[in-house]
Amino acid sequence: MSLQFHSLPVKSVARDADALVVGFGVPEPLREAFAFEPGQYLTLRADVNGEDLRRSYSICSAPEDGELRVGIRLLPGGVFSGWAAQQLATGQSLQVMPPQGRFTLATDPAARRHVLFIAAGGGITPMLSLIRTLLAREPKTRCTLVYGNRRVATMMFKEELEDLKDRYLQRFTLLPVFS
Repeated sequence: MSLQFHSLPVKSVARDADALVVGFGVPEPLREAFAFEPGQYLTLRADVNGEDLRRSYSICSAPEDGELRVGIRLLPGGVFSGWAAQQLATGQSLQVMPPQGRFTLATDPAARRHVLFIAAGGGITPMLSLIRTLLAREPKTRCTLVYGNRRVATMMFKEELEDLKDRYLQRFTLLPVFS
């Protein structure tokens, strides 16, 4: 795997609670390099006020989605996340390194298991990718997610998680915890 940055077009930038969800277009010649396993992350690079900044963000989409998206939690005083919230827009290009990381889970279409996920705040991003993939690839598997947040308004991917719960009524249990 080549660990170099590639210029990818930003296909979408959407606000989700106190986070951004950024989608990238992957040109055909880079499709193989940007193929990913659920649970991996991307390293993004941008010049912010003359400073070369690099930040890693977990991929929140599943390979079956046909898109490459990351979730960026907006942090008070966060230089990269603040720049992204103010400056990043659809149509721009961003320097992105191919997917990395081993926080992955092998799938087996014949598997029959119950997988418990525990996440809090922005830690949901790799979990969302893993859950979506397991539900799509393993028809006999059940997933339970215990998801902690300060309040409903700051819950990342709330609507996506509720859609998954509705779509997989018998196989996906969402247990939000607020503290």
